[in-house]
Amino acid sequence: MYTAYLGRRLVELLNARDHTQRTVQDFFSNEYFTLFFNDERFLQHVNNSKFDQAYKQKGKTPLTEVVRTNVLAAQHQRIQHDTPDGSFFLGGAAAEATAGTSGQVTDILLPISPEEVYASWIGAALGIGVSGGLNVLVDDDLVLLTLYDGWQYYRTFMKQMHNLKPHQINTWNGWWITNAFREDFEPTDDPFSHQPDVKIDKASGVASLETQKWVGVIFALAHKIPRPLTSYVYSLSQMNTTVGFIQIQLRDIVEVLRELHRQLFLLREGLSYEKVASLYETEMGFQKACELGAIGVQAIEPESLREYMPGVRGSGKPFKTPKNREDSLWITYKIYETWIDAMLNNRKLLELSEKVAAILIHVSDPTQRGKKGGSNLVNELTNSTNRNQLIERFARLIDKIPDQHPMLNEIASMIAVMPLTDIPLFIALLKLKYAVEEAKLTTSTSKAN
Repeated sequence: MYTAYLGRRLVELLNARDHTQRTVQDFFSNEYFTLFFNDERFLQHVNNSKFDQAYKQKGKTPLTEVVRTNVLAAQHQRIQHDTPDGSFFLGGAAAEATAGTSGQVTDILLPISPEEVYASWIGAALGIGVSGGLNVLVDDDLVLLTLYDGWQYYRTFMKQMHNLKPHQINTWNGWWITNAFREDFEPTDDPFSHQPDVKIDKASGVASLETQKWVGVIFALAHKIPRPLTSYVYSLSQMNTTVGFIQIQLRDIVEVLRELHRQLFLLREGLSYEKVASLYETEMGFQKACELGAIGVQAIEPESLREYMPGVRGSGKPFKTPKNREDSLWITYKIYETWIDAMLNNRKLLELSEKVAAILIHVSDPTQRGKKGGSNLVNELTNSTNRNQLIERFARLIDKIPDQHPMLNEIASMIAVMPLTDIPLFIALLKLKYAVEEAKLTTSTSKAN
């Protein structure tokens, strides 16, 4: 199983870093158990394991150090002598075909060694929890060692918060990787200079770690490791979920993040990468994004942008004109614009669209709406729903302003060969740029008056 592979990888990386010769079992017994289970509050939940059974009985039998040591011995006994199943070989098959998650059950005797079973526990603890209830395993040296270093701080943080609920190692990993990959992260000074997101249940007073947005984790990885990564997406619980191996196009994604940061920095000086990433919301949940086959620019489609794009229900909503530079719509529009630019990936087309937006403002002139008779034509153009409508309305625009014929003809020619999937994006971009130009004109007119 992939959990076992990554568990072994981590021990190999630590041996290389620390100049040690630890075996996987040594690491399990002397470091992993000590950190994760040799305390009244465990860091990891392994359904139906000996540790899980002991935790559920702690009301009757307190989890003293003697009890915990005995549970470890029982777990060793099971790993060394029983046929592995999903209750103690993490990510493995269920014990029988009638179990809830029985997809891997087989009569074939697979050669699974005790070392693989130990390693599967360590590997499962490396899962990065994201919104949507899924975990992500990443085979990268920096990610694995960073997560390992974060485990110590999870125990420290739990000791600081007496009401923090246990068993959230994967959720912790999601927060830790976004924290440790910040530009200003300094573990030697204060690893908690940015506190984990915690929510407290008002009735019980129990605190729990908040799960990170999946796009926030992807941005953190992209910022630190701007190259393609292969990840494994899954969830181990009472009912296991396997999404499988998904490639993450971090190089493409980090370009979007950098451009968005550059654009927003002009609006709000001092914005950090992390703040920009926190402002980003996606249309798709993580599992839906994985169904695309890879996590790339398409997967991070901004939330609600689709409402403004033409589709089967019509031309889409118009963009509201921002009131001033402090209006939060500017940030939303920059997110939309940056993502569409990345999707269209055609610099010439983008430059022409800006010129067209300026021309549309000239034709409609919102400050004298109706007096020039061009506003209807502009509305029709920006409410186009398909390629033919768009080209036909561009032709009417050429008739209205014949001096712009060469440029409008060039853009109409580009639309004619544009992939059909890009047409809604281009129309949305045109509407967006028009709204921005309208805001600029309104602002300059107000100042003049």
